[in-house]
Amino acid sequence: MVRFLYSILMQLLIPGALIRLWFRGRAEPAYRHHLAERFGHVPSSLGPGADIWLHAVSAGESIAAAPLIEALLAQGHTLVLSTTTPTGRAQLMRQFSGRAVICYGPFDLQRCIKRFLNQVRPNLVLMIETEIWPNWMTACASREIPVALLNARLSERSFRGYQKLGSMMGATLRQFSWIAVQSTVHAARFKALGAAPDRLSVTGSIKADQVLPADFRAQVAVIQEKLAHRTLLLAASTHPGEEQMLLAAFKVLKAKHPQLLMVLVPRHVQRAAELQAMSAQLGLIQSLADKDHFTDETDVVIVNVMGQLLYWYGASTVTFVGGSLVPHGGHNFLEPALCGCAIVTGPWVFNFEAQAEQFQKQAALTLVNDESELIEALERLLVDPVIRKVQADRARQLVDESRGALDQLLLGLSPWLPSRGDTSR
Repeated sequence: MVRFLYSILMQLLIPGALIRLWFRGRAEPAYRHHLAERFGHVPSSLGPGADIWLHAVSAGESIAAAPLIEALLAQGHTLVLSTTTPTGRAQLMRQFSGRAVICYGPFDLQRCIKRFLNQVRPNLVLMIETEIWPNWMTACASREIPVALLNARLSERSFRGYQKLGSMMGATLRQFSWIAVQSTVHAARFKALGAAPDRLSVTGSIKADQVLPADFRAQVAVIQEKLAHRTLLLAASTHPGEEQMLLAAFKVLKAKHPQLLMVLVPRHVQRAAELQAMSAQLGLIQSLADKDHFTDETDVVIVNVMGQLLYWYGASTVTFVGGSLVPHGGHNFLEPALCGCAIVTGPWVFNFEAQAEQFQKQAALTLVNDESELIEALERLLVDPVIRKVQADRARQLVDESRGALDQLLLGLSPWLPSRGDTSR
């Protein structure tokens, strides 16, 4: 009965979801594109079907899944990669266009998922992090398609929300063939919601297995050559509500460090014009990264193109990881650690709580609670290269020690990975 009511509710919500997509398309037109895919229509490039369907909700999850996708492609599997957001789709296209079919995932409606599965006909379904959709799971179970939830995490906030779904959530989780979680904390929450303990494993975060792109050193050198005399303070993956604090903190620091340059990378690059206006209101001279025009008078570079963040990490002296001065939950700081950055973050890191706790215990990042603490922490790291290096070295060591999740995932998936000699569908 609960699942029936859920399905009815999803039906009723679709018109509102389409209206929301249309309105979001005013600022980001890509939200209005490929709407048929959200109803289960797969691009014609699919061909006869795919071995594996992998779903990653947005850009962050797509980046996290990249090592696994590369490994599966190297094994010769055919993949359909789906996502929910334009940033996720753009990330997947940039990395895997021509090597996998890329599309939006279907709405969690029975007819949409049925249409999707009829076309894709996967032998295995992989969901990344927190993608738990009751009708998706029921449809796959009815076709005896194994489904694994990988790199799984469940924040306290998400846990409380899922608890409200009662027995339906437990029944949905028990349909997973395997749930591979990032930490014991997340494992406990999945168990409390009803996941089968014998199908639950702690494998760590696959993000620790990410490797730097082949052109990393070259691209970093290009940035450093253009800005050789400037000290770069990077604000990465920022959200509304925290950029004002970051820019105000930068103004204070700039008075002490005239060569300081802020590099502002919003989580959603379409907000670049908004951040230009915000910087101008504070009397700061800004430039867009794609214009490639920086002068001695430039105060702020706003990165308005995707796929560049790793290079800016590598070129920067100190990095603030956003989504953490507001209750968004923070963003991945394994990437800046991999790039050798000294990391500052706000208090709201519940999306990465296990990693944050581990990094704090090892003094591998600096956590601040407000603007005054932010200024103090950034000042300390800017003026003391020894502290910067020690913190960055500890962070990089933690990444190296955390590697191995990819191997565990491939081993755990091996019973379900379709044989390359099996062409039956």
